[in-house]
Amino acid sequence: MKTTKKFKARPESIPCFECDKGTLQPVLQDYFTTHPRLGNLTIPAVPMLRCDCCGDTVCGEEGNTYIDAFLDKALNVISPKEIQAFLDKYKLTQKRAAEITGYGEKNISRWLSGHSRPSESVSNFLRVLLAERSAFERLLMKNFPETAKSAFPTEERQPDEEEKEVLKLIDYKALVRIGAVAPGSSPLARRTELCRLLNVSDLISFRDAAESKHRAMAAFKDTKQQSNHVSGAIWIELGLRAAEKVEVKPYDRAELQKAVSQLRELTQSPLIGVIPEVRRILADAGVALVFAPCMKQSAFRGCTQLLTPTKAVIIHSLKYRTVSQFWLILFHEIAHLVLHITHPGDVFEDYDDQSTDPRETAADAWAWDTLVFSDALIAFQARHEKPDPWQIQQFAQAIKVHPAIAAEVFNKKAGREVIKYSYLNMKGLFPNISESEAEELWKRNELSVN
Repeated sequence: MKTTKKFKARPESIPCFECDKGTLQPVLQDYFTTHPRLGNLTIPAVPMLRCDCCGDTVCGEEGNTYIDAFLDKALNVISPKEIQAFLDKYKLTQKRAAEITGYGEKNISRWLSGHSRPSESVSNFLRVLLAERSAFERLLMKNFPETAKSAFPTEERQPDEEEKEVLKLIDYKALVRIGAVAPGSSPLARRTELCRLLNVSDLISFRDAAESKHRAMAAFKDTKQQSNHVSGAIWIELGLRAAEKVEVKPYDRAELQKAVSQLRELTQSPLIGVIPEVRRILADAGVALVFAPCMKQSAFRGCTQLLTPTKAVIIHSLKYRTVSQFWLILFHEIAHLVLHITHPGDVFEDYDDQSTDPRETAADAWAWDTLVFSDALIAFQARHEKPDPWQIQQFAQAIKVHPAIAAEVFNKKAGREVIKYSYLNMKGLFPNISESEAEELWKRNELSVN
């Protein structure tokens, strides 16, 4: 290290920790370090302490603070003072700021204390909110309004004829099954419960807003199944409410792409046992994975959306309770985040046939090829035009994926059921998720990230 200047000696004498003979004297020295993003660095004139006998040098609290400030500036990181100014400007608690921005409360606390640094993208986003009240107000209205939910319905009454038609579109029994509404058979009781659940004064207003909920999501639908926007919008609403409770790290597409290999490794393990780990891995990349119950005429297998620049959600319906479908649907939604969605405003228009939307077919192809390597599958298909279960099992073991996934992708690539699922099921190679296990996942949607 190169000495540039000496400080005035401190009145107290600090013994050298290395030689026990000399004392530590304040100096300004260049500090050399390596940073994963900035490479080799020279930080000039760092306040340090150097032994006047052996020359050993230590940074001390003042030096570490100086180095942190230098790195923050070089990385364009928002400072704790700026974050505090953001909280003060809008009179926010850390908890409230976490709800509005989608950052975890623990992350905000660490940033305020200086124990960790937000990314450059997060820093830029917070600076925009700090500088532009209109940007903050738009985010506030988009996410979680501070005003307490009104006591809906404003009046308890029998549904009118138009509302009765809306009631017919709603799978009330499914909502009762997961405890979202109270049991009730009369139209008045059901209307009251649904208005309270959906936070609306009447069912017509929810029906009219349903289409916009669909457009905001990249949705994986069964386009041959009968569906309606009301049932689908309730399904989405349940998923989004569950996602609000999930604490995630700031969303990072690069981290999500890295997480894919970790997730793929888990496909060989019993599904129910690894779902908490799946959720943790996704949360570390900024994605909340939640489950919403399959309902009549919702037709959704799964969907995804970038809620804010720092938080994404994947809603999984467990519509087909098989191990292979769980993973294929999950990877399909991850594909949309990796390939197609870059901003919270990105929307997917509804479609009559999934095959007509190139983004949907691209997401399918990405999911299939990521789970079952395309080059390995091509070679296997060339050798085995109609493989036996033990052959598909050996192939799956070789590429380290569940046999059910390998079989389903094989069939999808072939365009027909070459490998019979019933036969695989009989051999124990095509496991299912039980109805009780699915319901338990629908009911337990909270996840805390340490």
